[in-house]
Amino acid sequence: MKRILLIGIIGMIIIFSFSACGNLSGIYNKKDAQKVNVVSNVTPHPKEKKPVSPPPRSVLRAGDKGDDVKDIQKKLKKFGYSVNEDGDFGEETVYAVMDFQHRHGLTTDGVVGGTTLEDLKKKPVAEVMYKPTAQVVSGFNSTYSEGIVNKLDTQSYTDYYIMVSIPEQMVYIFNGSIHKWKLINSFQCSSGTGGTPTVKGQFFVGIKGSQFESENGAILKYFTQFQGNYLFHSVLFDKNGNLVDGTLGRSASHGCIRLALENAKYIYDNVPIGSGILIQ
Repeated sequence: MKRILLIGIIGMIIIFSFSACGNLSGIYNKKDAQKVNVVSNVTPHPKEKKPVSPPPRSVLRAGDKGDDVKDIQKKLKKFGYSVNEDGDFGEETVYAVMDFQHRHGLTTDGVVGGTTLEDLKKKPVAEVMYKPTAQVVSGFNSTYSEGIVNKLDTQSYTDYYIMVSIPEQMVYIFNGSIHKWKLINSFQCSSGTGGTPTVKGQFFVGIKGSQFESENGAILKYFTQFQGNYLFHSVLFDKNGNLVDGTLGRSASHGCIRLALENAKYIYDNVPIGSGILIQ
């Protein structure tokens, strides 16, 4: 009897052990399941993507901004222009581009694209480099003219400046910087008459050209714009190259500043686009 009872007790213990193990297994399975569920609900952090720069534009003009503008400014500096590499296609860059185009025989519209862009990629040569310094051609009356211009808060996008004195009928060309201008050339001119006066004020050297024909058929050579249709240009010639009107030293034009042929060519060749101008 005792032996039967003992065997029964041992059997119950074995059954309880299996039952307990089953319960514990269930507990562990639930915990494992919870762990799996928690892990499966976590969203992995995506890898941070580096910002992608937009591709360079094929045409750049005034008002544009960006790294491709900065690249153009860097190329201009290789050709001698002192432009800021700020990525802003402002007036300073526009005038530098226009002068670059003039030196390369291109349309001076200040827009970078096509041939202008291709020429900017080329290696600079001396013939087309911007020259920040210039030799003195004439220092006539330098103390007087420098005394006037260096008292003014002049503005120029280049190392050159032009001052025109209407009362004197004189043009003065300077090289340097604000309050440090040095006279490098001066010559007589002929301004507008009382009926068609020359505009006065502060301007900048604009587009240039080898010659144009006036309404009355006269040929005017080596023109340099300073305001709209107001230009520096030579005295008058006919279509055969003969001098028609060489008046200088007094008012005689329709508003432009007339110059001797060699002096009109001097401004055309040597005073960069973007240079400041004062007419008073």
